Amino acid sequence: MTIALAAGYVWLSPRAEKGRFVEVSFVEKAGDAGCLNVHSMVRLSDLFENIMPWLSSVGAAVAAGDYNGDGATDLYVTNSGRGESNRLFRNRGDGTFEDVTDHAGVGCGNPEGASMHAIWGDVDNDGDLDLYVVKWAEPNTLFENRGDGTFADISSRAGVDAWAYGNAATFLDYDRDGLLDILVGNYFADRVTDESTGALVRNNLWKPVTTRVMHETFTHADNGGRNILYRNLGDGRFEDVSEKIGLTFTGWTLSVGSGDLNNDGWPDLYLANDFGPDEYYLNTGATESTPRFRLVVDPQGHPGIGHDWWKGMNVDMGDVNNDGYLDIYVTNILERRYKTDEGNMLWLSRVDPLSPGGRGYSNIAQLVGTHDGGWGWGGKFADFNNDGLLDIYTVNGFVTGDASHNYWYAIQEMVTQTKNQTADAADWPVMGKRDLSGYERGRLFMQVESQDENATTPAFVEMAERAGIGDLYNGRGIAVGDFNLDGWLDMYVANQGAPSCYYVNSSGKPSAKAKLHDHTFISLDLVGRPNQPMSVGSRLLASTRDAVGARVTVITNAGKQMREVQGGMGFSSQSEHAVHFGFGKNVTVQSLRVQWPSGRVQNFDAPKAEKMRNSRVRIVEGDDKFTTS
Repeated sequence: MTIALAAGYVWLSPRAEKGRFVEVSFVEKAGDAGCLNVHSMVRLSDLFENIMPWLSSVGAAVAAGDYNGDGATDLYVTNSGRGESNRLFRNRGDGTFEDVTDHAGVGCGNPEGASMHAIWGDVDNDGDLDLYVVKWAEPNTLFENRGDGTFADISSRAGVDAWAYGNAATFLDYDRDGLLDILVGNYFADRVTDESTGALVRNNLWKPVTTRVMHETFTHADNGGRNILYRNLGDGRFEDVSEKIGLTFTGWTLSVGSGDLNNDGWPDLYLANDFGPDEYYLNTGATESTPRFRLVVDPQGHPGIGHDWWKGMNVDMGDVNNDGYLDIYVTNILERRYKTDEGNMLWLSRVDPLSPGGRGYSNIAQLVGTHDGGWGWGGKFADFNNDGLLDIYTVNGFVTGDASHNYWYAIQEMVTQTKNQTADAADWPVMGKRDLSGYERGRLFMQVESQDENATTPAFVEMAERAGIGDLYNGRGIAVGDFNLDGWLDMYVANQGAPSCYYVNSSGKPSAKAKLHDHTFISLDLVGRPNQPMSVGSRLLASTRDAVGARVTVITNAGKQMREVQGGMGFSSQSEHAVHFGFGKNVTVQSLRVQWPSGRVQNFDAPKAEKMRNSRVRIVEGDDKFTTS
């Protein structure tokens, strides 16, 4: 079977474009920059010792946000070990950092459970970012930013302190009322049956009442956690509206994403689920006065946007082919020797009369060379070389162990013996020191201009090692941002049970091999005005203070680019709120357009847009003036 699978890989792999590459380079500086964190891993009950490496394989997350409003993006990094503190690194403004965790009061410490993810968002519209931390077996925590560098825990009062097994979260304004809502994706079920009493009790993996806590199958499991959508009521409290708006499936959610996928002005959802189908929900706000989410089912009866590979671990959205529609990147599993029938998915938005709204998706990952991401986790769209084309960076690696003893064989044997019934952890073979897709490098898929003038899909080349990204850690979360304010996007990577990596983009430096001095950029910080709603029909619509969901389109002589402000996207990941545009050689900016969630539109003509070039630009909703730095 192994020989057959290996042969299958040769057949499935995209044809390499020999000799093609683009200029881009990175230098790893976590230690020198003062933002190094060695992630501590979670450890559960000894009853799960046989598969402890599997169960403790997540929790390394990073969230990027300018919490103190000084114009430099800061970093919040999680740790998952009992008693271990998360860390807040304040950006000094030059891309170096200071650990201010104790002063800020956001360490958490995992006294009962484990931190898994975090996101920044201005939930009270007071002009500074608040922090939401998602956990396993411990109430989630909402930290209110006091504005003086310190935070207060308001979780209980706000009603967002669910006890569950959260692995994902994002901020969005699903009803466009100018208030940030919170979507939480949960993994394990929060309740299980106590086999000694038959009662439904809390599922505490540190003090288990049963070992039947795993996914029921590898392909159609629905015994995971209940996802939660909290609606912001505007008075410091939130309401759980999950069932009311249509979120009822209990899959094993690892990543949640929100963006206007059908261009109707309302944020939609994509949920990446492990061991089962992903979920794609369209927001009904364009046709219903009280918005809810409608699950999309494809013509074959599949819940989602097409045939996925049942192991969704990441979702990020970006307009990869510059056609004005958001595309989706979902990581999955591909192991060249043992598992070649799956892989990462790049869902390209396309015209499809049979799909809702006349738009559907095609998975072009294998065709364009972004399919092989190993055992994938976080994945992010970004224009790393400022050429106007979105690239993709994705991290991978599951459990690094003894390379001469692989756990893949044991999995295959177990699936055969149990007939794909895998709920009881006691039935799983012992992992011990075996390796499971460890020793993997990340993948840097750089988009290149197609050599075919009639091509309708983008083209990519893989360049991680050539670009200076060579670590073999098991990567999880990725934060992308211009951390040193030089106009080139950097990356911070949280690695599971290992040191973090801070990859500084050196492509534009005179000393770099990549001499891209003629490439320019515009970076935009958008500020919404929640107190200035717009009347749209019978409703009042407003933007949140941090402008989540706002869309910017730039028109150049080379075409158009579109970006949307995100509220946190990617497995264990959040990039900075700013939207970034790169421009290659001889590109002139003809116009810039901002579409706010309130419905307000602002247009900046060529002279104004050109003044934004090579600057960090601050645009306030409704104000035709802007500031640059």
